[in-house]
Amino acid sequence: MALADTRKPTPDQRRTAILDIAREAFLEEGYAATSMSRIASLVGGSKATLYSYFPSKKDLFVAVMDRETNHLFDGIFNVKLSFGEPRAAFYELVHRCVSALLSDIIVKGYRLITAEAGRFPEISRTVYQLAVRRGLERMALYFGRAMVEGALRPCDPMEAAESFLDLTAGNLHTQRLWNAIPAATPEQIDAEARRITRVFLAAYGNDELSRNARERLKS
Repeated sequence: MALADTRKPTPDQRRTAILDIAREAFLEEGYAATSMSRIASLVGGSKATLYSYFPSKKDLFVAVMDRETNHLFDGIFNVKLSFGEPRAAFYELVHRCVSALLSDIIVKGYRLITAEAGRFPEISRTVYQLAVRRGLERMALYFGRAMVEGALRPCDPMEAAESFLDLTAGNLHTQRLWNAIPAATPEQIDAEARRITRVFLAAYGNDELSRNARERLKS
């Protein structure tokens, strides 16, 4: 019969557990309604231990958002996105972004920040830098490389990234945020990704990609 593992968790393991529990508490109860006492009770330790890892609720919340947005971006960008077949490459990028924005964790996060932004503007500004701005910067780097390789027309990469975000966070994402649809089907995501790819390439693709995309938009 195997003995129970009585080893104490390492500080990193403890921190991860706190972030996991805090994430669920914040998403389910909101920022204002979630206290450090509540999180400490869910973690199973004292408030003093919790504060030794995170000096304030704001620090804990920001750490949660920092980790989750890094996971989001890793899922989108930590793949080889080649421009050998540029239309397919951009479709894959769009599909990854749309799928991520429609995931339960991101939808809940959007709703949480929107609900709390009026009362806690400093926190919402911090999360904007961690989430939206950092994502735009990583996207701009990708688009800058696409311009060097000739897949996109020369322009300001940040402008292209901002336009890309406007498209991917569009109608289907809004329907999901407002609970107009319970979830997007694979067919809806595919159709949305194809539409966005055509619109983006029509505006920012090289001459051939832009021309072909405009023709497809007419059909």
